[in-house]
Formats: sequence, C-alpha cells, structure tokens
Amino acid sequence: MIKPKFTNKIFKILRLLPEGITFTDNGEKSANVALSNGRVLLKISASDIQIPGISIANGFYQKPSPLADNFVSQSQIERLFEILTLNNLFQRLNHLGFCYPVESVKAERERLIKEAKSANWHLYQESSNDNSAWLFIGERNLWPDPLVELIFNENIQDKWKNYWLPHFQIDIDTYLNGDEIEKLVTDTFQGKVKPYRIIANDKFIVLVRARLGIVSGINVNLDLGFEGRMTRYSRLKLLSQLV
Repeated sequence: MIKPKFTNKIFKILRLLPEGITFTDNGEKSANVALSNGRVLLKISASDIQIPGISIANGFYQKPSPLADNFVSQSQIERLFEILTLNNLFQRLNHLGFCYPVESVKAERERLIKEAKSANWHLYQESSNDNSAWLFIGERNLWPDPLVELIFNENIQDKWKNYWLPHFQIDIDTYLNGDEIEKLVTDTFQGKVKPYRIIANDKFIVLVRARLGIVSGINVNLDLGFEGRMTRYSRLKLLSQLV
C-alpha cells in the first residue's frame, strides 16, 4: 500500500536536485525521472511511485521497519543541496533505489526479468558483496542518465536491519572526495547524521551514505558519490545485461 507521508517526503527532497528530474504542478504535483531519449524511468507523486511496467515489490511497503518516524529537518537537507549547487559540486543523479525483503531472491529476480521483458526495459545486474541481489533498470549506453536500482534480500539476520530495511536511496555523483563529503554531512546535519563509507566488491570506497531518517517504516538514505567514482566505467563494464 502506498504511504503518502513517505512519498511526500521523497518528493520534497527530489525537488532540491538541480537536474535529473522534471516536475509538473498542474493538478497533482508529480515528478518524472526520464532518460535522455525521452522515456520515463520513474514517476513520483505525492501519492505514488511507479516504474512504468515494473511492479514495486510488496515487501517494500508491506514489510515496514517498526521504528518510529524520525527525520532530519528539511531546512538542513535544503542547505546541503544549496552548498552542492552553488559551488558546482553536483555532477548528476546516479540512481534512485529500492531495498526490500523477499521470500526468495531467485524468484524475485525471475519476476523482474519477466516484467522487464514485457515492458521492453533493459535490466542489468551488478555482482553484490553480500547475499542480496543488485539489479538496475535503465539504459547503460546512455551512461550519464540515472538508473533505478532494486536491491532485495532474504533471511536477513542482521541486528541493525530495522535501520536499513526497507530503504529508499537517492544516489548522486559529486565533485567531492570522501573526506569532504563526510565533513559536509557532519557539518550540515550538526552531527546528528553519522556518515559512513560504502565499499564496492573491489574494496574501493565509492560513496558516503547519510541516513536521513525513517518515515512510515521506510528508511531513507542519501548517497554521495566520490569524484573518482567512475560512473561510466561501472555502467559499461560492471553491469551484466539480463534483458
């Protein structure tokens, strides 16, 4: 079931991105993440989030974290994006991602392959460094364009899982290095958000994650990629095409 508090929160954050998303305000406010060829990859409104032709798994909405709503202030998020924009530190929207539990990773992967074929979407997979599956929808040959990521897990025993499962991630590329991103996050949120570095399969640190909080049982992360992230390389070389 769609949760308006969550979609409203995401809508407000995405409005701060300097590029990568187009907005319409006639009638119900909505936002589209589109590829450079014009095809809409993700539709977002105050009441819904849709990947055209792909069903967002029930586990994302129907298996919420039990944690109470707790989120950083909107003014602090606005300040962070203001700093990135005014100082020309924002490169691009890399992807928007959904992470959720499933009964079977194999079955969920097969479902997504079937739906992607039916909807004429390209579906890619990146090797994961854990037991989850990392799948992407979009067009890797249009490598500067954003993707949608779907991460799914089964039999999670992690004692911290309520703080990251399920979660929605907003991932951007920046012109900052790791230390600069950590300082920006720590200073902007006045120490209330502890940034931590995400390590890829090759042991290379590719981004710093800031957990913005939780709303309606869904955790929300802002991922800030390093200047040396090599988005083009990762799209063209590390993604294996499934469809």
